[in-house]
Parts: sequence; structure tokens; C-alpha cells
Amino acid sequence: MANLKVNVAGVEFPNPVIVGSASPSMDWIGVKKGIEGGSGGVIVKSLFGEKGKLGRNFPRPRFKLYDYKTYPGYPQSLPHAFTLNSLEECSHFGYQEYMEDVNRAKDAVGDKGIVMASLSGVTLDEWQEMVGLVNETNADWVELNVSCPFAADMGVKMGAGAVDMTADVVRTCANLLKKPFSVKVSPQTVDQSSVALACQEAGAQCINLSARFSGFDLDIDQARPVGPGAQGGWGGPYFIGYGLKNCALAANKLSIPIIAGLGVWDWRDIIKYTMVGASLVQSGVGIMLQGYDVAKKWNEHISQWLDARGYSSLDDIRGIALPNVLKTAQVERAPEGVYAKVDYDKCTKCGVCKRSCFYDAITLTKCGAVIDQHKCDGCGMCMEVCPANAVSMTSPQKRAN
Repeated sequence: MANLKVNVAGVEFPNPVIVGSASPSMDWIGVKKGIEGGSGGVIVKSLFGEKGKLGRNFPRPRFKLYDYKTYPGYPQSLPHAFTLNSLEECSHFGYQEYMEDVNRAKDAVGDKGIVMASLSGVTLDEWQEMVGLVNETNADWVELNVSCPFAADMGVKMGAGAVDMTADVVRTCANLLKKPFSVKVSPQTVDQSSVALACQEAGAQCINLSARFSGFDLDIDQARPVGPGAQGGWGGPYFIGYGLKNCALAANKLSIPIIAGLGVWDWRDIIKYTMVGASLVQSGVGIMLQGYDVAKKWNEHISQWLDARGYSSLDDIRGIALPNVLKTAQVERAPEGVYAKVDYDKCTKCGVCKRSCFYDAITLTKCGAVIDQHKCDGCGMCMEVCPANAVSMTSPQKRAN
């Protein structure tokens, strides 16, 4: 059976699945449930410094799901593309309560999993104070959270609103921390991988990519944002493409491990992130909506997948997709001989393909949709929209050298 253990910064994780810093890890009980549910580690919900303590009191309600309950077959079948918008901010604990709760979590978990504290400050003095306190706890790991998507909207310079302070924060904390640590970098920056590289140069031992974006939906009848009325964390499984891109870009620049996350919904997503360089993969919404025990299922599937392909561990696949990720300029342009073709045994003559053809290459007949190869551009839209999966694309012709 494939070995799922992962060693990061000298810490051995039983498996690559990490419970992200969110409501499921709000206290020691949630941490214990996360480890018992099969995750290798749990990042405790972030402690904000005193200047950001407004975030310790949550709005109610604070979660809004889009395109979730309307999925066909719900709740037995769950969607793979939906949006979660929430305003849950930080841990509800103050400094001392937080440290006591971290110790209680480690007492409850023991050697079965890794307890990862998380800190987020405004000033360097706050960071120094919190680091001094967490050093005296039994936490296995510390996350420096400079990523909270909407903390700056509270009127304090932290999280995504303090990207320019990231290197100074890392440098300050690296000189004080007595524990292995990671830096959670904000995706709301022009070049996340360059910020990650600056963190590495400032002393980071591991990089965590990445948190949700900030955003809101609008209630057009009330002319105000849905929910509490402000921006919140905006994300969901549909965001995995953005997460994979940033992980790959960072993996090509960094020499330290990566904890990846964003849009993780099933076990395949963990393999995808590993293939673009991640050592550990965190999930927030995936565990929040499918339960702590989903981590056991993910690990089982990952092991079976590795075994079936002859891999002995995750090390065998880490980063193997990176050479295949092309720059846009490297993509083959206008290959010859690519056009749509129709399986008439499947075609229902519904006309959806014709509606979505921009080249007027489709005619509906009694037999079904007929493709004019001379007009067809080979764009593939008809294949994507066909409800009967009756359309496929021909393979490109090999060009002579």
C-alpha cells in the first residue's frame, strides 16, 4: 500500500490532508474531530492581534452558498462547482484563551496528527507578542497568516491589505519562532509567487497558498450586498484552476515546501496539487460541507490510485506535471485537421450545438446535427454543450517537418 506520510520542515505528517483554518477548526474539539476524521494536520482558526479583535465577534448568519442545493440529486449528490461567501474572520479567543485551547487540542490529539496554530497581527509588536506566547505552547507548527481576504476592510492593515509588510513580518517572526512555521500568502496580489519567494528569502520554512478572495453578491431588490452587507471571503471548488496555477508558479521558484489549497473538493484535487509541487494540501469548504470523515475517504482513494499506477508514495508524483505546464506562447496554434464530428446514434437533434456555433457550421437534419468541415473552426464549444455527449473532436493532423 502506498505510503502517504509527508515530511515537511522536519515534521512528519501522517498524510497530506490538512484541515484549513476556518470554522471546523475553531477550537480543540474541532481539531480533535479533524484528526479523528483522517486529516494529517489541522490549522487552528487564526488568532488576530488586539488591533483586529473586532473579528472575534461574528455576524449571524455568516455563510451563503450559491448553486449548491439546486444541484440535481442533492443532498445525495453534491455539486463540483459552487460558491461559498462567508464573513467568519478569526478565532473568537483572546490571546491566553487561544494558547490554552491549542494546548488542549494537542493533549487531545497526541501523536495522531499535527496541531498547527495560526497568527495574524497588525503591527510588528503584535506579531512579536503572539509569537512569544505561541512558543510556549505545545503546538507542532505555526502558520503566519498574512492572507485574510477581507481583514483590511475592518479598518486595520493586516491580511491581504498588508502584502507590503509580508517580508518584514516573516523576518521578524523567523528570528523569534521556536517552532516550524509556514507563511500563508495572499492571492490578492499581482504576483503571488514573487511574494512567496520574498518570504522564503526572509526565512520562511514553508509557504501556504492560498486563501479565498474577497467579494460580494448584490441583492437587487434591496440594493445592498447579500448577507451581512459587506464583502466576505469568496471561493469554492470552481477556483481550483487559480490555485493550481499559483502553486505551479511558486513551485518553479521556491526551494521550500508548499501547503496548497483553494477549491479542494475531492481526492483528485489533492493529487492535482501534489503534481504541481505541493507537499501538503488543505481544505476548508470541502471538509466544512462533507464532514471531517471525508479525509479518510480521500486518503483511501489516493492510496488506491497510487497503488494502481505503481507509485509507492506521494514523492513519486510530486511536481511531475510542472514540465507539462506550458506558457501561453508555447501552445500549438491552429493545428490542421481538427473539426467536430457527430455520433448519430446519440444525437437527439436538440439544436443546442447549433445555437452555440459561432461559425454557422452546423445544420439540423432528420438524421441529426451535420457539421460542415469547411466552416468548422474546431473550437470545441459544440462538444462542451451537447447534452447527449454526441459530439467529439478529430485529432490534429501531424504536420510534416
